Amino acid sequence: MSEEIQEETQDEIEEFEPVETLGREESRRTLYALLFVSDRPMSPGRFSEALGDMDPDMVATLLGELRDELDAQPLLPYLLKEIGGGYQLMTKPEFAPYIRRLFQLKKNKRLSKAVLETLAIIAYKQPVTRAEVESIRGVSVSHAFEQLLEKRLIKISGVADLPGRPKLYKTTDEFLLQFGLGGLNELPTLDEIRDMG
Repeated sequence: MSEEIQEETQDEIEEFEPVETLGREESRRTLYALLFVSDRPMSPGRFSEALGDMDPDMVATLLGELRDELDAQPLLPYLLKEIGGGYQLMTKPEFAPYIRRLFQLKKNKRLSKAVLETLAIIAYKQPVTRAEVESIRGVSVSHAFEQLLEKRLIKISGVADLPGRPKLYKTTDEFLLQFGLGGLNELPTLDEIRDMG
């Protein structure tokens, strides 16, 4: 690296305020900014790295305070939600129809009923083999599995200790994100599903 490039790099580094000097309020505001630019949920540990290795417990505390602050402002069109062990700003559900219209989501991009049924079986029975899903559905699920893998809603999580060593599948963080779940424990119980019907 030439001396000129080293000087430019050093100058660029010195332009930024060291994050270690940020106070509590500045750190919280910085977290807010990081949430705005993140297109995926980020863990407190990841935020901690971005803030110069701030204590992850302090980051989690600040994220909790920020969530409470946003919840106290009902006019905001978004909220801070914990999803799959990470945090992300999300638009409130009542705005979903307008956002879909804005992006002109096409019907063929939606999951069919058959694919959704397959995904539900995987979500509730995971880890599960393709043969186990087919035995529950009573039909071939090859096409459904292809779509779910392509959309990154499921992934291979290992192999079963069965003849032929079939692959095991489970849902992904993308699944939690797409369905707005903080974790699998937020899936409705079978009794709750029956009550909805």
